[in-house]
Amino acid sequence: MIRYRQKKISILFGSLLMVGAWWLPVQAKQTTNLILEKAVTTDDPTIPIEELELMLKPLTKDELDGEAEAWMFLLKTKVKELSDAEIAVKRKNRELEQTKEAVDALEDAKEALEEATDTKEKIETEGSAKDRLKALKAAEEAQEALEKAQESVEEAVKEEEKTKQDQTLQGAIDKAVEGTEEEKDKAKTSNEDVAKVQEKIGTISNKIVTDEQEQKKTGQGIDKAKQDLEEAVEAKTEVKKQVLVNMTTLREERTALSDRFEVVLEELETKGGDVQLYNKYIDAISGIKVDVTDTEGTWITIVGWLQSKEGGLRWANNIGKFLGIVAGFSILSLIVGKVLEKSLWMFPNMSAMLRQFVVRITRQGLFLVGILLGITALEVSIGPLMAMIGAAGFVVAFAFQNTLGNFANGLMILLYKPFDVGDMIEVAGVKGTVKDVNLVCTTIKTYENKIIIVPNNSIWGNVIENETSSPIRVIFLTVRISYSNSITQTIQVLKDIANSHRLVLEDPAPWIDTGELAEYAVNIWFMAYTKKEDYWTAYCDISRIIKERFEQEGIVIPLPRQEIYISEAMAKQDLPRAGSHGQITNPKPHSSFPNGKTA
Repeated sequence: MIRYRQKKISILFGSLLMVGAWWLPVQAKQTTNLILEKAVTTDDPTIPIEELELMLKPLTKDELDGEAEAWMFLLKTKVKELSDAEIAVKRKNRELEQTKEAVDALEDAKEALEEATDTKEKIETEGSAKDRLKALKAAEEAQEALEKAQESVEEAVKEEEKTKQDQTLQGAIDKAVEGTEEEKDKAKTSNEDVAKVQEKIGTISNKIVTDEQEQKKTGQGIDKAKQDLEEAVEAKTEVKKQVLVNMTTLREERTALSDRFEVVLEELETKGGDVQLYNKYIDAISGIKVDVTDTEGTWITIVGWLQSKEGGLRWANNIGKFLGIVAGFSILSLIVGKVLEKSLWMFPNMSAMLRQFVVRITRQGLFLVGILLGITALEVSIGPLMAMIGAAGFVVAFAFQNTLGNFANGLMILLYKPFDVGDMIEVAGVKGTVKDVNLVCTTIKTYENKIIIVPNNSIWGNVIENETSSPIRVIFLTVRISYSNSITQTIQVLKDIANSHRLVLEDPAPWIDTGELAEYAVNIWFMAYTKKEDYWTAYCDISRIIKERFEQEGIVIPLPRQEIYISEAMAKQDLPRAGSHGQITNPKPHSSFPNGKTA
């Protein structure tokens, strides 16, 4: 009774397994058909991307979810085909390896057989007991070599059987040689040759130590088996090449599907869909994995990719577009910069450094736009790049506080233009001519021909003294004359010098007058106006002329002096003085004052 129940349970369990084995594929197929039927854009997987974008525009988010699932299924199916082909190549590599080992083993067996034959001939001529033992040993080695060859051939046959039993891999191989009857025949012949060799090796493996005629037949059989295996190696190699070529085609199809799938995902994301998992899948299945140990396969893969429309040719076109866009925008930035530089001269109130800034920013901005457009030509999305830059903005701003402060102060300098390029300024303890102003620092050239770079923070935060902001500069001199000279005469001489000098302007007219009565001289203030570019020439020239005219007119430029008055009490004292040898002595009175007193 118990056995009967167990039997019923076993039958029931087996029936359920059979039903499940039938129902699951049918259910999966029905689900697949349902997914594809819901989609409206997957009827033609090679649809141009421009048309696909237009077809996706009217669809809602829910409809786009269905489109994404359908394209996901197509892409997954293509990736499965590609994976099967890659596994088939690896299987073929193992078959080739085993078959080549069998060829080498047969070669070793043949050499051992020839050595045994030579030893046997020596035995017939010499016939010593030692030679007989040697011949027997050689025959045993030949037998072992032949058995080893037989094992290698059996391993090769096993590898072929594994591939045959796997319908998926065999399907990938059949698809690779589909349409080429010659390659089909080669693939079939290679398997039959290996099987025949296995039978031949089994037939001749027991005839190695018989008579000479049998040894010759064995050697001929080994040669024939070796030749068959070598032909099988060539056939297998050709089949492997076809599979590798088919893999290139599958990669092209996978890339084309990925491109269209990404268009669907972009539209879905725009309308609020979550595409993160889809994008991760695309990133995971993209690219090419190359087995560097398989030199021939690597070379075929690389050459196939370079010649592929979706591979090397596509990227060559993209790189060409990138270089063309960058070069075009570089030339455009130079042309626009030149035109803008000349156009800005129409605004006389604009400072030179502001003009330089506008031109520089325009050129660099156009070049940056060219770089970004070039990156998009390389099929790189700049959206994540811009998002990353925005996210890193706070960190960068915190790390470069001083630099950003210089940037802000540079903008203030450009807008308020307290000085311009070429102006002579004094700021932050530095005096010289402004050579360049940018958003970070200002370059000043001093009178000593030194180049000093001052951060804009230090400039905008200090008092700025600009000596050349006006087109006219004043030459201000304080001329000292002796109290014994006539002030009126001196002023007239100075007026003659100012009015007669070629670099002194008539309007505004020179101004000369008495400044102050100092301790030892009368100070006359001399003010004459000249163009800022003539300032130093006029300043030095007028200073020289004043000195020469004063000498001609007898006007004295006094030097600082001090008068010492000695009182009568001091005169009565005997003051010590230094002798000729530096010793202090008490001299006798040597002079008399008008009142008869001596000192």
